[in-house]
Amino acid sequence: MNQPERLVSSAGREDGMGAGDFESRWLAPDVNAVWARFLNVTHRLEHQIDRRLQDHHGITHTQYEILVRLADSDERAMRMSDLADSIVTAKSAVTYQVNRLSEMGLVERNKCDRDNRGIWVKLTAAGVERLEQAAPCILSLVRELFLDAINCDQAAELDKLLEIWSDNLDAGAAEPPAEGR
Repeated sequence: MNQPERLVSSAGREDGMGAGDFESRWLAPDVNAVWARFLNVTHRLEHQIDRRLQDHHGITHTQYEILVRLADSDERAMRMSDLADSIVTAKSAVTYQVNRLSEMGLVERNKCDRDNRGIWVKLTAAGVERLEQAAPCILSLVRELFLDAINCDQAAELDKLLEIWSDNLDAGAAEPPAEGR
């Protein structure tokens, strides 16, 4: 039976097992190169989207995503905590971005009527207008930087990989944090 190629080196141990600490296990050089390229590409893609949105529409990519989530929600409003969960960002970061959007008049913040504790964020008419203006920019960037570079078969393969990673992340999110963290 063929053994799968080792993705993690064992730091010279004959049994192939690392001691379990950080220094005993490293990515194999070719896999490390793939990981580094993945990080580089995702950061550069995010930077390009962010820069284009800021230059042309005065909002960041995170702010755009907040506007999208609000536009897609019932009554164009969400609790702040639900908004943070939906964009997978720390609540403090969402609070900061919502404050900036509120200063621009793109969202409104109100106390939640149901429990008077939570904050309710609502998309304003100006927010809808900004979102409608920025959407073609995002679509153009997705085509230019992402879709035009790959064919349909490659897109399907990438989708399979993303599904695997997403499932793996979801499974990991269900595990309790490691002791000492």
